[in-house]
Amino acid sequence: MVYCDGKTVFLKSIEASAVIKDYKYIYKLLVEVIEEVGEKNVVQIVTDNGSNYKKMGQKIMEKYHIFWTPCVAHCIDLMLKDIGKIERVKNIVAEARSVTNFIYNHGYVLSLMREKCGGDLVCLGLTRFATNYVALQSMLNKKVGLKQLFSSSEWNDYRESKSAVGQKAEGLVSSPTFWQNCKIIVDILEPIVRVLRMVDGDKKPTMGFMYHAIELMKGAVQTTATRSFQGYHKIIDTRWKNMLLHPLHLAGTNTITNLDLLSLLIS
Repeated sequence: MVYCDGKTVFLKSIEASAVIKDYKYIYKLLVEVIEEVGEKNVVQIVTDNGSNYKKMGQKIMEKYHIFWTPCVAHCIDLMLKDIGKIERVKNIVAEARSVTNFIYNHGYVLSLMREKCGGDLVCLGLTRFATNYVALQSMLNKKVGLKQLFSSSEWNDYRESKSAVGQKAEGLVSSPTFWQNCKIIVDILEPIVRVLRMVDGDKKPTMGFMYHAIELMKGAVQTTATRSFQGYHKIIDTRWKNMLLHPLHLAGTNTITNLDLLSLLIS
């Protein structure tokens, strides 16, 4: 894919399913593309963050006056993944998943939930943690309806309301601590997901915004985290400094204003 003049266009694809994708092979392909497009027309190459791509990027920069940087969206995904491995976060996500699984595994309860909540929940996934943020936010938005569901006469008369899984789901939805923890996680992840959406969009080139955006994101996460949810900004800082931070991120900062950045972050 080639980004030029405010647009991304498809250049070509390579059938590489039978090839070992080490740095030598990827380097060979990228050199062919650079020569085809013209070195003078290439400013930056963006790839995955794998070690093979990193080594390829170093060789490209040794050969040409071209910058290589890893993918920002992938890096932020990895920040979210690291946060998702924290035991407390993992447990809360598992609790929320158990509620949605119970509801969607029982047709009668699902029908009641749709009636009380006015629609469906976003189900929590097993992989990409950004989807878990969206799912927890969906549960918070339907908190009132979910509490009405598990306190209704229809639920009390339903046979599964006395089962172990039914009692667990009811107990979680009735627990102020469960909702408080969900809210804290959503508030911590919101600035991270907002930056992810910014860099993953195509409204405006974001290279010049990255440095300030990440600094604002770290500050927001540190401010939001309670005593029980500390250390998240350190995860962000580690990924940012060890994987993503690049002189290019500072090169465009003088061309932006706080209003520009704010408009991207809230859009």
